[in-house]
Amino acid sequence: MSNATQSLAGTRITSLLDANSFVEIGQGVTARATDFNMTANKAPSDGVITGYGVIDNKLVYVYSQDASVLNGTVGEMHAKKITRLYDLAMKQALR
Repeated sequence: MSNATQSLAGTRITSLLDANSFVEIGQGVTARATDFNMTANKAPSDGVITGYGVIDNKLVYVYSQDASVLNGTVGEMHAKKITRLYDLAMKQALR
C-alpha cells in the first residue's frame, strides 16, 4: 500500500489479510470532480483502497473506504474502483 493511502482503511485491510499478501489495485486513481471548487481537494485513492490478498490460503478481494478522504463520500472514480474489483472477483469465481 502506498504511504499516501496508509490510513485506518489501509490498517483494516492489512489486519484482515495474511501478512504481505495484499496487492492494491487502482492506487493512482483520484477523484475527477471539478464542480464546487473540488479541484483543490486532495483525494488519495479517491477514498477507497481496493485489491486482493490471501486469508488462510484462499484468495479474497477486499476494499476499505476511508472516511477521512472527502468525508467518506462516494464519487465516480470511488464507485468505479469498487465495481472493477467486483468484476475481477466474479471472473476469478467463474474459473
